[in-house]
Amino acid sequence: MWVGILIVVTSAFGTALRFCQDRLFTGFKRGRAASIFAASLVSCLVCGILNAMIFLMEVSPLLQRVISSGFLCGYSSFAVLGTAAALLAREKRGGKKFLLYSISSFVLSLCFYFIGFFSILVFH
Repeated sequence: MWVGILIVVTSAFGTALRFCQDRLFTGFKRGRAASIFAASLVSCLVCGILNAMIFLMEVSPLLQRVISSGFLCGYSSFAVLGTAAALLAREKRGGKKFLLYSISSFVLSLCFYFIGFFSILVFH
């Protein structure tokens, strides 16, 4: 039971960190969708780096679960990308923006995750 509580707490911490990061990016970008997009790419990069560090340090399975299922799930928060895509789809002629946003966010998020993951492995 206490493992579940740890996962919930670390997930809440990751979500709060992501919220603060989104607010930071909102100050730099004009559109809400663009700020969510930029924050998501940074989140994927950080998730890749942390996963590589967990892999290299050979931490306990319990800590792996807590970090991966808790913090990283709360921090990556891909539900936010879906909300931004839905907002774009509601705009006039938003179908093309929706499609471009959805595909590019999926592809670039994976790229940023793997850049973070493999950069740690290479520089280790």
